[in-house]
Amino acid sequence: MQIRTPKKYRGVQRRSIISCRRLLFYAVTLALIGIGIGIYQNRVVFAPIVQDALQDVIAELEGQAATLTAPEPTPTFNPTNKLVEANNYWLQGALNQAMDTYIDILDAVPNEPEIFYRIALSLISLGRAEEALVYAEQAINAAPYSADAWAIRAWALDWNFRAGEALSSALHALELEPENSRAKAYLAEAYFTLGQVSRAEALIEDALEDDPNSAEAYRARGLIRREQHYDLSGALEDFEAALDIAEHINISAIDIAITETIAGNYDAALEILEQVIETNPRNRRALFRLGQIYNLLGDPEAALPYLQDCADFNPDSIDCAYLLGRVQYRLGLFQDAADSFEAAIELGSESAQHYYWAGWSQINLGNCTRAVIYLEPGYRLAQEANSASLIEAFETVIPQCPTSLDFFSPATATPAP
Repeated sequence: MQIRTPKKYRGVQRRSIISCRRLLFYAVTLALIGIGIGIYQNRVVFAPIVQDALQDVIAELEGQAATLTAPEPTPTFNPTNKLVEANNYWLQGALNQAMDTYIDILDAVPNEPEIFYRIALSLISLGRAEEALVYAEQAINAAPYSADAWAIRAWALDWNFRAGEALSSALHALELEPENSRAKAYLAEAYFTLGQVSRAEALIEDALEDDPNSAEAYRARGLIRREQHYDLSGALEDFEAALDIAEHINISAIDIAITETIAGNYDAALEILEQVIETNPRNRRALFRLGQIYNLLGDPEAALPYLQDCADFNPDSIDCAYLLGRVQYRLGLFQDAADSFEAAIELGSESAQHYYWAGWSQINLGNCTRAVIYLEPGYRLAQEANSASLIEAFETVIPQCPTSLDFFSPATATPAP
């Protein structure tokens, strides 16, 4: 049991009228007021001190913020070594590697028209004319008053079957530099494409008078001698002269191989083309010609690897896809052949011959329904072209597919003249 002990009575406690805490508050307040009055009265003296202190604090805060947010600085890319490497490839004639290396450093040297010129020229030599035109246009963007830039654009346009535009571009190049032999040679090729042979020949002779070492002029004259006059020996002399002057530009080597092929000198042509792909293994024109020659010689097995590379390295080439299909067909690889012919057509081929072989391959696979997909438009194309041999070929193969007879009527075929 707990016993509660009552607290001692203390009586009523009274507060003091004047509290120490209150006195302290009043004293501090009066002191602050006094200090404020003093600072205001002497503001001319104190203002610079306060401003300097504030500026120091702000500067310190800004420095801390910049240090916290600034990214790590990245080293600036120096293209010098890559440029030397690309130039060495160029001089060696390794156009694939030169072109790839030049493209790698374009962002670092965006205003060098000579680099764009070399890329465009390499692409033309490699058989990639559409891409060449893109870089030729960039050469003009980099140097709008460069005659060479306008000249390479003219050549790229001519290779893209736009001879009229090529003519304008080459003429503008000559306005900028009237004695530019490249521009004259490319202008001559455009004239030749347009059928103005005499004008082209006169222009080439003028170019050679101005510059006896113009590889472009010799090549242009070789083309006219071979294609217009069937002067194979004269054409070979010009192509060889062009190659001697610019050995690293292998386009003249391929011209020599084509001329040797026309003359029936297949071994000489093969030897030259093999040399080209040693330094440029992705050269579409060289690979295609190698496959073509071996196919002509009746050796589809030797042709196959070259044409397979041609199609693999140049998936947008109708020629590579079609000739690969022909070689595969000869080797009995009907499914592969059908795929190659189909690829050529999907790339935009409008050749009745391509449709014929696409349909014939499907027939060999026992697929008449699919064969009709190619035989019907191919037959119409043969009629439009008025090709008696192709019309006869279609009329021979179409009846082998009964499902195709609903569109086929030999009586509607256009007779050959």
